[in-house]
Amino acid sequence: MNESIIDNFATQENCIIGICDASPLPCYSKRFTPFVSSDLTKRTDPTANMPDAKSIIVMGVPNKLIAFPPMPKGAGVISAYGIADDYHTIIKALLKKLATEMQQHTDFKYKIYVDSPNLDERALAVKAGLGFLGRNGLVISKYGSRFNIGLLLTDIPIERLSPHLGREMKTIQSDSGCPPSCRKCIDACPGDALSIMDGINSARCISYLTQKDGLTPEEAAQIGYHLYGCDICQDVCPLNQPQPTAWAVPEDWISMTDEAFANTYGHTAMLWRGAALLRRNAKIVMANRENTYTDSK
Repeated sequence: MNESIIDNFATQENCIIGICDASPLPCYSKRFTPFVSSDLTKRTDPTANMPDAKSIIVMGVPNKLIAFPPMPKGAGVISAYGIADDYHTIIKALLKKLATEMQQHTDFKYKIYVDSPNLDERALAVKAGLGFLGRNGLVISKYGSRFNIGLLLTDIPIERLSPHLGREMKTIQSDSGCPPSCRKCIDACPGDALSIMDGINSARCISYLTQKDGLTPEEAAQIGYHLYGCDICQDVCPLNQPQPTAWAVPEDWISMTDEAFANTYGHTAMLWRGAALLRRNAKIVMANRENTYTDSK
């Protein structure tokens, strides 16, 4: 019964859903990963977060393509997820809705996690069959890498079937991968954060640097024109749909009050680091812009 409910839900809500057991993940990289728990047991063992967990429903929700006019000279780049409606709120609501529908037929306990520091969502998405881990460090699903992940830990066993991919969709097997000769994301990354041999070096990722406190001068220069986040490795991926570049004028950010930031971007996930950090990024983009103009003369 639960499997048919999940299948219908995936179709109706235009999302992808996979199921895996709650056994510990077989391996975990000890390489630096920002904004996650340092407790490796919590990161790899779902039962360390919910002791009676038996199965995990993994949901993938596609990003909406956002229309944006061409970026003018001097503007700064914003990641697409930084200006979209906050995916945390959207996915939590969908998981709650799914749990409520399932509870009409089966009594069970559950916990919802979205962008949690405690569990490796990408590893669980691969384990549940939603896709494979790409060379850009992101899970590649039927949506490419332009989707977000949510977890529903349950205390009931749910048979793992083929992932529920919704209407007229084909499964991307988790044991597949990027084309062997493709290096588009690796070659395009401005921070040299990607490597076939070593995976992703998060400390060099521009998306991380735009959210990091205490940047060095070298890191500030590396940000370039990025006001928040970076989509370059996704934009060049041949498995992704094109997404217009989102942007803002850095001078506007510097003059904005906290209240104006909240009114303009309060519906997004971008403000979680605070308006002060966004103003700092705006100043960095302006400085990098001026250095570029000076160097080109």
